[in-house]
Amino acid sequence: KGLVDRAERTDGGAAMEVLPVHRRQSDSASSASSFRSRGVPEAGAFDSMRDRTRYGDDGSSVFGDVFPFLRPFLRRAVHWNQMDFEAAVDEMLSLLVAQPSRVYKQAYYRKQTKNRWARDDPAFAVCQVAFLVVAAVATGCALRARRVVTFAYLAFAATVLHWLVGGVVASSAHSWLSNAYLRERSWSTHSVDQKVEWLYAFDVHCNAFWVYFAVAYVAHYFLLPVVLGHSFVAMLLANSLHCFAFSSYFYVTHLGFRALPYLRRTEVFLYPIVAAVALLIATIALGILGYKINASKISIAAVIAPLT
Repeated sequence: KGLVDRAERTDGGAAMEVLPVHRRQSDSASSASSFRSRGVPEAGAFDSMRDRTRYGDDGSSVFGDVFPFLRPFLRRAVHWNQMDFEAAVDEMLSLLVAQPSRVYKQAYYRKQTKNRWARDDPAFAVCQVAFLVVAAVATGCALRARRVVTFAYLAFAATVLHWLVGGVVASSAHSWLSNAYLRERSWSTHSVDQKVEWLYAFDVHCNAFWVYFAVAYVAHYFLLPVVLGHSFVAMLLANSLHCFAFSSYFYVTHLGFRALPYLRRTEVFLYPIVAAVALLIATIALGILGYKINASKISIAAVIAPLT
């Protein structure tokens, strides 16, 4: 009753009924305003509230994607038959022969097939931890360690402190920086606002740390008799080696975040390389003046300091 207005128009004896569409629109508008006045969220408000709760007001995600993925990841890490070591070794070789873009292309394919950038196979991380343990034991032998506790501490320092804790700090800082300042925000209602996964940031750390490991652990180990010398050449070689390892880490990190199509100004990850080169030049200048600062001696002293 009253919902249909009858307007009769005589046109060949036919009668026409006109529905008042304007009334329905006004009724829906008044209903929406009444919902707002009562404090009821509109359509889509729950999604934005959920995103703000998960990512923060600035849209940055740090640990939002970690915990649902961590349990199956660790479960696969203790089952050797569920890990693809052949693919992990192939990625390690690609990183060492200056083909990191091939590794990040695999991440793009993974996004297309599994809708995630990060690895779901822990084989790469397991191999990295194994190599770190071997390098720690070799370093202990070079330093003439005799106690089992010393070897255990060196392995703990390399795997937990240097790789894991350092990786958590670096990944958290890089993902926060990317989501807060480097992400290209989409203002269209028909597009998905993408964010950097923390696990992908940790994947980038693992890739970069592998190149760092090859220089600062492996190459450094074979050059220990030289870089621990007291001459200017020993200081120059040691500092250059550490500078190259540090620069390689951030160069591979830059490539990892540049592979994400929704990030801009990723060259900020190259800025630490400028600082490392400047520091190397400063140590060379001080060495010419007679003040020799050897990075190898400082790093080894810092590692074995708790044992003394």
